[in-house]
Amino acid sequence: MPNGQILKHFSPAWFATVMGTGGLANVLYLFKDNSPLLHGAAVSLWWLNVVLFLILVGPWIVRWLFHYQHAFADLNHPLLSNFFITMPAGCIILGTNFFLIGRPYLSAGFLVGLGVVLWLSGAVLAFVFGVYGMYNLMRMEAVGPEPINFAWLMTPVVNIVVPLLGNPLVAALAPGGWTKAVLINLVDVVFYGIGLLLFLTMFPIVTGRLIKHKMPPAAVAPTFWILLGPVGVGTVALLGLADVSKMLGLLVDGEAVKFLALIFWGFGLWAFALTAVVTMHYVRSGGVPFTLSWWAFIFPLAAYTLATLEVFRYTGVAAVYWYGVALAVLLALLWAATFGRTVAGVFSGRLLLPPSPSPTLPKQGK
Repeated sequence: MPNGQILKHFSPAWFATVMGTGGLANVLYLFKDNSPLLHGAAVSLWWLNVVLFLILVGPWIVRWLFHYQHAFADLNHPLLSNFFITMPAGCIILGTNFFLIGRPYLSAGFLVGLGVVLWLSGAVLAFVFGVYGMYNLMRMEAVGPEPINFAWLMTPVVNIVVPLLGNPLVAALAPGGWTKAVLINLVDVVFYGIGLLLFLTMFPIVTGRLIKHKMPPAAVAPTFWILLGPVGVGTVALLGLADVSKMLGLLVDGEAVKFLALIFWGFGLWAFALTAVVTMHYVRSGGVPFTLSWWAFIFPLAAYTLATLEVFRYTGVAAVYWYGVALAVLLALLWAATFGRTVAGVFSGRLLLPPSPSPTLPKQGK
C-alpha cells in the first residue's frame, strides 16, 4: 500500500500500543528487586516505548495536516472517536515511564521538563477530545446498540490517567516550586473528578446496552477489558493524590482517601471476573480474531495490576501481592502475543489497510 494511503487510514487506536507497552514496563519495574532480568526487561520496554511513540506521533500529526477529512470523519464516528484519546494517554504513560524507570539514568531537571511537556500535552488533548466526543454523541439523532461497548469508557480512563504523571511532577516540584506544584495538583484533582463522573455516567449506558441487546461481535471482545482501566488507574491515581495532597498541606490526613481507593480497587475483583468469563464465552464460541482491538487486553490489565501492587504496598497483605504476581504473568503473556501479532500484521500490511466497515454512523443535526 502506498505511504499516502497508510497515512490516510492511520488508525487512531495505534497509541494503545504505547499505553500497553508502557504499562507493562512499569509493572515489571516494580519487580526489579526480585530479578535483574525483570529490571532489564523493564528498561528495554521503556526504550521500546519511546521508539513506538516517536514512530507513531509523526503519522498521527501528518494525518491531521494532510488528510484532515479522514481524521475528522473518524473523530465523528460513535465508536472510532473513542480511540483518539489514546494519543494523549500515550503521552502520560510515556511520562510515567521516564519518572519511574528513567530516574537513575536521567537528570532531575530533564525529567521535570519532559514530564511537564508530556503532562500538559496529555491533559489538553484529553480535555479537547473528551469534550468534543461527548458533544458529538449528543448531537447525533440516534445511536443504536451496535457501536456501544466498553470502548466508550476510554474518555473516563484517560482523564483519570492524567494524575499518574501529575503526582510525581508535584513531588518533584514541591521543594522549589510550591505554587506550581499546587497548580498541577489542582488540575489533577479536576481531571480525576471529570474521569470519575464520566465513568459513573457511561458505565450504566454500556451495561444497559449489553443487557438489553445481543452480545457484540467477537472482534469487540477485548474492549470488555477496558472496564479494568478506570478501576486500576482510579486506584493508583487516588492513592498518589492522597500522598502529594498531604505533602502540600492540602489534606490533613489522606488515609480516608486511600480507604476510598481500596473500595475502588475491590470493584476490580468483580470486573476482572466478568471480563474473564466474557472472554471465555467468545473463545468457546469460535475465538477472537486478531485486530488492533487486542491492545484493549493490555493497558487496562496493566493498570489493574499496578493498582493491586499499590494496594499490597499500602496494606501489606501477602495474598494481594501474589494476586498481583499472577496478574503480572498474565499481562506479560498477553502483551507478548499481542505485540508479536501486531509486528506480523504490520509487515504483512494487514494492519495498515483501511478498517473494515463499521456500524452505521447516525445522522447528526440536533
